[in-house]
Amino acid sequence: MVVTNNAHYAERLRSLRNLCFRPDRRFLHTEIGHNYRMTNIQAAVGVAQVARIDDHINHKRWMANAYRERLSDLPIDLPVERNWAKNVYWMYGIVLHDEIPFDAVEFARRLRARGVDTRPLFLGMHEQPALHDRNLFKNERYPITERLARRGLYLPSGLTLTMAQIDEVSDGVRDVLRSPTA
Repeated sequence: MVVTNNAHYAERLRSLRNLCFRPDRRFLHTEIGHNYRMTNIQAAVGVAQVARIDDHINHKRWMANAYRERLSDLPIDLPVERNWAKNVYWMYGIVLHDEIPFDAVEFARRLRARGVDTRPLFLGMHEQPALHDRNLFKNERYPITERLARRGLYLPSGLTLTMAQIDEVSDGVRDVLRSPTA
């Protein structure tokens, strides 16, 4: 979804999402566009999700608070909020402090051995081979982005997550961090 109050941008985006059909001749293409038209089923799901957005955000914020209560004393950085921004906790990312003797890949492996699935944090754009192939970001370094990608991961944070599951995940995180050499 794209939202804009610029009529020119809106028309350009409509064209790009609809194969760049020309208004004066439908199957004559002077630009490359895409078929990003939403199906009726996708639209129906989207409308239903938007109708429940407050419930979803409240559940995500409840989940984040439960994680924060259980994990705040550990050597990890947790998501933060500022007084000018409300976090909806789409994902719940944590970052290992530098004194932890393993990286996020090993952390994820150890959590998985305890039945906890995780996802890695996103790699920076400067580390994406598809962009290197286009001669972008070659030989560039972004230490903060690189540290986050190597030291962080996402804990389970789906809308069906229960308190018992949050406890199980939190116990797994705590167990792994208690025995960093195991």
